[in-house]
Amino acid sequence: MTQPEVACEPSLALPQGGYVRTFEAAADYLLDETVRVRGTLSDHRCTLEYDWVVQIPECKILQASARHLSGEPVVLSPQLRDRSSDILGVCTSQGFTKTIRQTLGHLPGHQEHLALAIEMARVSLQAYPVPKEDHKRFEASVVALPPGPHRLARMVWERDRADWPWLRNSCHTYRDESVSLFDEHTAVGFDLDNISPEPGQKRFFWRRKCMKISTHQNSLRFQCQNDMADSYQEMRVAFDIEPDGTLNNATSQGVRLPFQGLCEAPHRRTAGLNGLTLSKKFARLLADQVGGSTGCSHLFDLATDCVRFFNWRD
Repeated sequence: MTQPEVACEPSLALPQGGYVRTFEAAADYLLDETVRVRGTLSDHRCTLEYDWVVQIPECKILQASARHLSGEPVVLSPQLRDRSSDILGVCTSQGFTKTIRQTLGHLPGHQEHLALAIEMARVSLQAYPVPKEDHKRFEASVVALPPGPHRLARMVWERDRADWPWLRNSCHTYRDESVSLFDEHTAVGFDLDNISPEPGQKRFFWRRKCMKISTHQNSLRFQCQNDMADSYQEMRVAFDIEPDGTLNNATSQGVRLPFQGLCEAPHRRTAGLNGLTLSKKFARLLADQVGGSTGCSHLFDLATDCVRFFNWRD
């Protein structure tokens, strides 16, 4: 019998019991109104740590250092410590991934450094302090709503879209059409204390992630799961990758959501991943189903990070 063509293979040999990669980060609000982000990426072969100081609102990296806490030079090239620190003046928004790829090159461990840099950039964009009661600038847009969490959530939604234009239509919750959802659903937003730290406050934002890749018993199928929890949300995505690249058993769950009553909808779209056959150009397929203006950027990131772990055929 002819064996089916295999669409992908893990970028690393999977240890018995599967591959596990963790990421942990915390952000401090410094006295000079910059943000310090410290993050650690770890798997069974190595552990590396980044320490950045980021200028806001530009999200520009002012200071950067890296340490290899464990890992042999054949796994983590010592040169990457210096290369990963040579990003002063770089902004962590659009174009960051391309810049960091070029900076790192292809030394051993560049994939681990790239993964950590991307996670650090995501945190720096999320850990964005704003003044207390800042949302009240938008009281005029909620005069028809009774006082309470729903009214507060609407003001925060208006503020976010006004102050960070890139959020507009970036996901289901922040798309233009979702303004009508406030008339149809009761929304409850995240704890606003998380975004209004005092200067000098440590760990005002935190994030933990855990990605697991394993093989299905007695088959060539891969099982993927990625979990994330932070100050605002907690969610999980899981799916299987068949030998031909087809996705099956796709599920996701939002345990905590930034806007309860609005952010649930993208999770109902995750089942649409089932039956998709991926190749090297997987990003667009995933974006169309779980990302973009009808999806969730975090779900897209969690799914994409799993798929990016594999080497795909053209």
